[in-house]
Amino acid sequence: MREPPPRRWLHVRCLRPYCGREALIDPAARFGAEAGWPAAGLSRRFVCRCGGRAAHVSYGDGKPKPDNPCGWL
Repeated sequence: MREPPPRRWLHVRCLRPYCGREALIDPAARFGAEAGWPAAGLSRRFVCRCGGRAAHVSYGDGKPKPDNPCGWL
């Protein structure tokens, strides 16, 4: 019996100077099918608590770290 593939996480990091907010998001729950997921790289699809609209988006597998400071709306 095979194990299910590791869960993919969307890592979003604010690019506004002096803002260190980042978040791990479950893209399947938020955006549905993989075709609707944001592309990796620069994105203006997210708004940070600080008001920044530019973010760096990347994907990772496995479990999120429990001490992740989520500041995204």
